[in-house]
Amino acid sequence: MRPWLPLGSLPPLLLVASLSFPLGHFCPAVCSCLDYHTVDCRDQGLPGVPSPFPLDVRKVLIADNHIRAIPADFFIFYGDLVYLDFSHNAIVSLEEGTFSSSGKLVFLDLSHNNLTRLAAGAFKSAARLIKLSLGNNRLLEVDEAAFESLEQLQVLELNNNSLQTLTVATLDALPNLRSLRLEGNPWLCDCDFASLFSWLQENQSKLQKGLNEIQCSVPMEDRKIFLSELSEGSFRDCKFNLSLTDLIIIIFSGVAVSIAAIVSSFILALIVNCFHRCAPSKDDDEDEDSED
Repeated sequence: MRPWLPLGSLPPLLLVASLSFPLGHFCPAVCSCLDYHTVDCRDQGLPGVPSPFPLDVRKVLIADNHIRAIPADFFIFYGDLVYLDFSHNAIVSLEEGTFSSSGKLVFLDLSHNNLTRLAAGAFKSAARLIKLSLGNNRLLEVDEAAFESLEQLQVLELNNNSLQTLTVATLDALPNLRSLRLEGNPWLCDCDFASLFSWLQENQSKLQKGLNEIQCSVPMEDRKIFLSELSEGSFRDCKFNLSLTDLIIIIFSGVAVSIAAIVSSFILALIVNCFHRCAPSKDDDEDEDSED
């Protein structure tokens, strides 16, 4: 049995903690806590996520540190989190399953990190997310299924990354999207960009900074152009151009048809040859008639 200590015999800091927080809700040493539902660990030079937090913590502010990864089991212990700010850190990737058990998370800020890729289902379990900030990373690729299950998401920030293309399917997976930031990326105005451009034109009201702030590079030319200066006609030649995927499909289809034709001809030749060998010849028929 734990010995009971009178409050007067407790160290001053522990005394404050015991008065401020219920048993088991002590604040991490490097952080400050106004209440046991909010933990503030901003700008402490942290190389990793401190622990433990109160198990029923709702809001964690851990921006402006040197954290490289979010622990894979983080939300298993802190499933009541609603607000999480990991901005201005050094996170390089999101491990599969990082956001499992994050069913209550509404706000997630991962801006100003070093993310380069978002895999399919990266936020699969965070189905209640309303705002997702991913601006000012190094994103080169966003899988078209990266935001699957985020049907409640209203605000998505992908600004100031290294994206050259983005599939329309990625955005169509967000039926409640109200605000989108895409400016500051090196978009490439080629035929692969045509479908995204059409989507952006139809959904200009969702672009927080409009088409006037989004630029793309013209292939084979050393210049950039604002999307507001483009039109559907700018991509009219793409209707007659085949993508690399289309060319590969056509080539393989042609090879497959050729192989099938050769095999069919070989089998047919074998059948004809067998028929000629097995069928009685005309000379044999005449010999049989003369004997009669």
